[in-house]
Amino acid sequence: MTHAKDEPFVVLADARGPGKSTALRVLRDSYEGRTPVALMDGEETRFERPPPGRPAESWSPVYEALSTIAEQLTAPVAGAGRVAFPRLACGLLAVAAGGWSDREAGRLREEAERALLLSGTGGLLGRPAGRWTGKVVGRLVSSVSTSGTGPVVEAIVEAALEAFTEGMSASYRRLRRGAVWYRDYPYAAGSPKLGLVLLSRHFRAGGDARAHAERLLVRALLADLGDAGTGGGRPVILIDNVQETAGLRVMESVLRDRAAGIADRALFYAGLRGRDHPALRHATRTIDWVPGRAPSSRALLVSLPQ
Repeated sequence: MTHAKDEPFVVLADARGPGKSTALRVLRDSYEGRTPVALMDGEETRFERPPPGRPAESWSPVYEALSTIAEQLTAPVAGAGRVAFPRLACGLLAVAAGGWSDREAGRLREEAERALLLSGTGGLLGRPAGRWTGKVVGRLVSSVSTSGTGPVVEAIVEAALEAFTEGMSASYRRLRRGAVWYRDYPYAAGSPKLGLVLLSRHFRAGGDARAHAERLLVRALLADLGDAGTGGGRPVILIDNVQETAGLRVMESVLRDRAAGIADRALFYAGLRGRDHPALRHATRTIDWVPGRAPSSRALLVSLPQ
C-alpha cells in the first residue's frame, strides 16, 4: 500500500466539555455517504466485557472495536463498491473459535455470521452462505473436546478453509485470499491454517501474546481497506475517548505499524479526555507535523480551546 504522503493520526485533546465528541460527530456526518467512515466511542459499555455467553478468552475490547469499525465501514458509498474485509473476517473467526461448549452452538453461529458478513459474502443468511456457515459451526460442535480449546480451533479453521475452497463466487475467492494472508504469521511456515491457529492461540494466551495477535488484526483491517475501491476518497476512522482500552490499543497498533513503515490509506481522528497521555508522549503539538522515529510521533495532538 503506497500513498502520496503520510498523514498524522490526529488526536483532539479536551480537558473538559463535549467539544471533541461534537467535532468527531461533525466529521462523521460530513464524510458519510462520500467515503467509508466509522465512529466508535471507547467509553461504550460494549467494550467493557464480553457479551453474555461469550468465552472471555476469545474476546477483548480490541476485537469488539474492530468488529464495530468494520461493520460501519461496509456501509454503501455513492460511486464505489461496498468495502469487504476478508482478512479481518478470517482472523476474527479464528479468534472466536476457542472456548465454546456444544451447548453454545447457537451463540457461536451468531458470532461466526457476524464475522463472515464483513467478508462481503452478501446475504449470509441466504441459502448458499447459510449452508457453509452451518458446516463450519457443525464441524466445531462435533469436535468440542473437554481437554481444551486447541482441537476446536483447528477444526473450525480447517472447516472454514474447506468451505472457502468449495465456493466459486467472487466472495469465496476473497475469503480464500484473506485466509492466505495469514501464511506469513510468525512461525506459520507458509501455512494459512497454521497461521490462523497460532493467531487464535496467541489471542487466548493473553498478555503480550494477545497484544501481538491484536496488532495483526488491526493490520488485517487496514490491509483490507487498502484493497478497497472507495471512489477516490480515503476511508475515515473516528475514535472518541481514545484513552480507553479499546481505542488506545487500536491507536497504538496503527502508530507502531506506521513507524515501522507499514503504510495504510485510512485517515484517523480521535478524541482524548485530558491534555496529555503517556502513549502520546512524542506526539507533535504544532501544525508543522514531521514524524520522528518514535511511534507516537506519528500522532498530531491538537488541544481544543476551553
